Amino acid sequence: MKRSIKHRYHLLIGILFALIVLQFIAVLFTIAQADNLFTLASDIQSIMIVFLFGTFIYVVVIYNYLPYRLRRAIKRAEDLIAEISNGNYQIDIDSSIYEHDSDFEELIYALQKMLEIIIRFDSAKADKIYEHHQRINQLINLLPQVVMIVNINGDLVYINDVFRKRFPNISEVGNLSEVIVKDDFDNKIFSHITESLRYGNNVYDDKVEPEGSAKSALIKGSIIRNRKGGASGGVYTVEIVGESTED
Repeated sequence: MKRSIKHRYHLLIGILFALIVLQFIAVLFTIAQADNLFTLASDIQSIMIVFLFGTFIYVVVIYNYLPYRLRRAIKRAEDLIAEISNGNYQIDIDSSIYEHDSDFEELIYALQKMLEIIIRFDSAKADKIYEHHQRINQLINLLPQVVMIVNINGDLVYINDVFRKRFPNISEVGNLSEVIVKDDFDNKIFSHITESLRYGNNVYDDKVEPEGSAKSALIKGSIIRNRKGGASGGVYTVEIVGESTED
């Protein structure tokens, strides 16, 4: 039979009350059977000592047992919640541990249900993030310009196929501050973008025109800001004109 902490508390208090009643009955019975006052006093004294000692032991047991059971159940629940808070959603909860504590068993069942909801939500969120990632990739790959999306530290987050073809030595996990290109024209392009990120400024049709060359680059960019208004990255397009296929 499943018993809650409250049920155990009531049961233990009931037993204590029964001990007091039993002591009272024993005293009344002794009084009724007494032959003389001296024997009566001696018997009552013995009954009081025995019941006082027994009641004291019982109260000590109650005093320690209830907080121990309560704290043990709470500690297990706290450990489970701590695991969930740390991002561990694949917890194997042994509900049999709580089968004798109906109150905490209901709490564990509630935690299990919450975990199932979190796992479903987390899976749905991961699917949405992946779909969003795919949409961004497909969108920027449709553009004829060089496209790069970077965070505020200069880490490349997204690049399109035109970028990969134009700069094959730069990977998508690279950083603009670590980009090494031999062409001074390309260096100026990345310098413009790095400066835009450093100062958090949008770029409006900035032109890069190297001397003695017919090619040029038109850079456009917009700073991405978080909810607090701080710069968190940028989106940039680079349209290169006048560049021969041999370049």
